[in-house]
Amino acid sequence: MKPGAVVALIVLVCAAAATFVSFSQATVKHVTIAEAMSMPGKAVQVPGGIVPGSVTFSLRGNQPELRFEITDLQGGTERMTVIYRKPRPEGFNSVTTVEAIGRFKDGVFDADVLLVKCPSKYRGRNGG
Repeated sequence: MKPGAVVALIVLVCAAAATFVSFSQATVKHVTIAEAMSMPGKAVQVPGGIVPGSVTFSLRGNQPELRFEITDLQGGTERMTVIYRKPRPEGFNSVTTVEAIGRFKDGVFDADVLLVKCPSKYRGRNGG
């Protein structure tokens, strides 16, 4: 085999390995609140219903902090406090459910990403 082909093969294998590692780390497991609480420190995605009246937004120094509680969407009794240390997502005030991606630690879920869908964007023109 020619030296150029060997180098190209090595580069190709390294690129494939790097891609595989990147994608495997980018995906997180979709879990319930109870499961997230039983896996402290592990990156997971948790859907939940926002508990009315639990939402607070404040600044800690110059860092925003959105804090709220979620309940299990499957009818369970579990509740979990979520902390999101970035600006409040657009449309957050009008949603009733979220998907939080992050890690459960020290008794709270530290969210790196919040996925919200504005309900009005998904209604028909006739309001239904």
